[in-house]
Amino acid sequence: MSRTEPERDPFFIGWFPMPRRYARFLFPIACAVVIASAIGGAVLAWGQRAPGSGVWADGPVVFTGVVYAEPYAMIRVPDAAGGAPRTVLLVSEGKLGAKDRVGPHDGRPVRVAGTLLSREGVLMLELADGTDGLCPVELPEAEQASLRRRPAMSLGAATTRGEIVDSKCYLGAMKPGGGRTHKGCAVLCLKGGIPPLLAARDGTLYLLTSAGGGPLDPVFCERAAEDILLSGVVEMWDDVRVLRVTSEN
Repeated sequence: MSRTEPERDPFFIGWFPMPRRYARFLFPIACAVVIASAIGGAVLAWGQRAPGSGVWADGPVVFTGVVYAEPYAMIRVPDAAGGAPRTVLLVSEGKLGAKDRVGPHDGRPVRVAGTLLSREGVLMLELADGTDGLCPVELPEAEQASLRRRPAMSLGAATTRGEIVDSKCYLGAMKPGGGRTHKGCAVLCLKGGIPPLLAARDGTLYLLTSAGGGPLDPVFCERAAEDILLSGVVEMWDDVRVLRVTSEN
């Protein structure tokens, strides 16, 4: 009596050609995995928050102008294109403001050097260490007068919805420099003296101060990266749009 030999499954060996039976089974699965991966990657990329237009320049930049320590460190400098003077916010390296460094020179001419950050017309300089970053200079009185602050121009009361951000990261030190994933960093930066900005929903950036024009109440540091509705008075401090916060709604 003859016995029928049972059919044996093909045995796959890595360095031999794949058996056709395996290839026919795996080909559609591999195609489906590739297509699903491509679609999933595209969906994830589409859903990511835009990194923003902030720029952190590589090379060192030097400005000469009149510096102010309140409510946040900043310097008024001549415009390179010959227009009205520009305001440049000043910070130190890391998550620290520059008020302590600027304080002894408040209202006086200095030379500052460091790396420039910019976004949507707002400028910031991260000061280099020591006297390389900030040192007093002499300027003609007429030039000093042209760089001094002018009286604030009130634009009236306003209620604005947006996100409180730390200006250093938002202007280019981090990408993205806002949003929930950046909250921990933003809180530390704001507590360290980095000037706070309100990134309004319409794209406007406001420098935030207290109702009296001083530094923003530290209680708002914990509200960074959250959707928030702020009421106050909008002013133009030369070329800087300021919201003097009177209440949070």
